[in-house]
Amino acid sequence: MRRMTGGRPSAARVLLVLAVVLACACVVGAVLVVEQARGDDDPDRRAPSLAEQDRYGEAKKAAEATATALVNIDYRSPKKSFDAVAATATGTFLDQYKASSDSLVELVTTFKSVLTGKVAVSAVDDIDADSASVLVATEGKVANAQTGETTQVRNFRLLVKLVRRDGAWLANDLQFVG
Repeated sequence: MRRMTGGRPSAARVLLVLAVVLACACVVGAVLVVEQARGDDDPDRRAPSLAEQDRYGEAKKAAEATATALVNIDYRSPKKSFDAVAATATGTFLDQYKASSDSLVELVTTFKSVLTGKVAVSAVDDIDADSASVLVATEGKVANAQTGETTQVRNFRLLVKLVRRDGAWLANDLQFVG
């Protein structure tokens, strides 16, 4: 048996280390291939189909329409403003909104409130064939008798829960989340 001289490894030792490194690389590669193959069957790991993408887009658009109607209220035409919200609503949210609309119209008219806003960003939180939850952030301004007619910033964060009725997404619940 030959001894190493001058601290240099023998060719056999270098080949052994190289073989071990290559074997480890093969094992890691095989594990990655198996994981990729499993991921193709996992619905949470595959890209959404065109139909799913359309459903996401429709739900986002519906939630944004509700939020936009909600943050655009003018005391000079309060019924029009409130009808715009009601047109995007159903179920519990619509019932609660209608029940409070008379007092809200009176409040908006009394204080001569003008609220203008737009959707800054939105994202689908959860969705299935008949329901969705969408987070919507709005940015806007309000002026009224209480603010001395000066404009103040009003930004809202909303969670809009939607249901699908007769092919349309409608708001069934709305929560201010921040």
